[in-house]
Amino acid sequence: MAKSPTNAPPLAAKWRKLAEARCASSGERLTPARLAAYAELLACKRPISAYELVALLEKRQNRKVAPLTAYRHLDFLMRVGLVHRLESTQSYLPCDHPEHAHDCQYLLCSACGQADEVESKSLETLLRKIAKQRGFQPENSVIEITGLCSSCSND
Repeated sequence: MAKSPTNAPPLAAKWRKLAEARCASSGERLTPARLAAYAELLACKRPISAYELVALLEKRQNRKVAPLTAYRHLDFLMRVGLVHRLESTQSYLPCDHPEHAHDCQYLLCSACGQADEVESKSLETLLRKIAKQRGFQPENSVIEITGLCSSCSND
């Protein structure tokens, strides 16, 4: 179990337990530094870039953080299924349902930047069926649909 990260945003017990469980099931180690990066992502209300994560970590820890370090933390968090990467914006956000593996599906607001993670087993099944019919073996699936969220479309 990772010690609580110093100078990190508060991390709800629910998310910490999920992170610890995901790491344990993957045979990975959840270090205080990785936990701090995860806590920063959870505290943000929108997807952020790796460089924004660097700035948040530097500000909170009062020391320099190398971009490569942030990318390593993000790669780890994605590998264990705690974080997703939005391909179109090259930004990262915590998974809304890290308790199980699933394909990434997002509704992205082009006005306010809100990212709403949706989960559709029927869409996943359909895409896997199409890929299989074509002899294609998917490695990663991220679906991003851009448009206006309900708040922005009512303005």
